[in-house]
Amino acid sequence: MNPMKVTLPVLEKFAENLNIGIVIVDNDDKIILFNKLAGEMLQQDPDTRIGTSILRCHGEISEKPVMKMFEDLRNRVMEHYEGWVNFKGRMLYEYIYPLWDENGVCLGVVEELHDASEKSEYLKMKGEWKDLHISGLDEKAPRSPHEHVS
Repeated sequence: MNPMKVTLPVLEKFAENLNIGIVIVDNDDKIILFNKLAGEMLQQDPDTRIGTSILRCHGEISEKPVMKMFEDLRNRVMEHYEGWVNFKGRMLYEYIYPLWDENGVCLGVVEELHDASEKSEYLKMKGEWKDLHISGLDEKAPRSPHEHVS
């Protein structure tokens, strides 16, 4: 009996059916996977984001901190990043980490987005919540994937 091999269509279907938003960025900072739930959470069309710079998903004001985080992850300064995001009023918890091959080479960076509305409400009731700025608006709004990144 031949062992089943994981194929690209299986992986794509798997990503689309996850209960978390997933964005995968290659080492050239291009988005190679942006699943449907990530699109819903971030109010963006996944099809227009594939192949574009991760920087276009953020406002220009966020470019330097985003690039620093990616550099720190790829250079093992940080193992992962995690934090809360209030994206246009929707509470998300993000967990971002690099993927390494067997030789220690970074293959890319994964962003997991979790719907965290209930958890944030629970922390608010316990008095353990700090209000966040709202992302996704004004200077922190995602930019068109079709414009040139300077």
